[in-house]
Amino acid sequence: MYLDELIILNFIIDYLLLDTLRNLLKINISKKRIILASLVGEISLIFLFVNLNNYVLTFIKILLCLIMILVCFGFNDYKTLIKNTVYYYLMSFFLGGSLFYLREDGLIKYKYCLFLIPIIINIYKYFEYDLKKILNTRYKVTIYLNNGKILYLNGYMDSGNELIEPYSNKKVIIINQEVDENYYLVPYSTINNTSLIKCFNPKKVYIDGIGERKDISVGVVNKKFVGYNCLLNYKLMEE
Repeated sequence: MYLDELIILNFIIDYLLLDTLRNLLKINISKKRIILASLVGEISLIFLFVNLNNYVLTFIKILLCLIMILVCFGFNDYKTLIKNTVYYYLMSFFLGGSLFYLREDGLIKYKYCLFLIPIIINIYKYFEYDLKKILNTRYKVTIYLNNGKILYLNGYMDSGNELIEPYSNKKVIIINQEVDENYYLVPYSTINNTSLIKCFNPKKVYIDGIGERKDISVGVVNKKFVGYNCLLNYKLMEE
């Protein structure tokens, strides 16, 4: 296989993997960032011509992958960075293993791999989408307050939160920071007791992958969340 063909194939594979990851994780980014991250991935081809031991080569590949994820999706927190990197590697292993199996059995020639890549990735997407729904679902959340301020939050879709505000039947999402709004109390029940939660009606809420919503009330609690700062309402998934 010629070097120029290898460069093109490597770029296409990286682009398709990153674009698939964007769709799976419902992250809103531009195509330019995916292209730029795919170009960063071209650096890996240099190590085909450099004699390095396996430990150093593995470290460099992991570091390069982290840089690609940062270029593509930016930095929110270390947990999200590691999660995105793990998803990328899972897709890479699935794709690489599938192509290796087909080539080893003589079923395809290398130059035809390009036509099979989208098919293999979509098979992965089908199973990975269900797996991701079981594990967790995270969304970027933008809350527009009535005083003109905007909150940018990392949301977690919790199947245990189906709280409905009884006065206007709005779905309640929960944050853990005080804001300057007019609050009212909403009753809610837990396994152990019944209590009240402070809520306010924002101007609007935008959730990546779900869209703009005005049927949402925001509850505020004095509680530390790990890895997110907005607990979404699972009933948002029903529409």
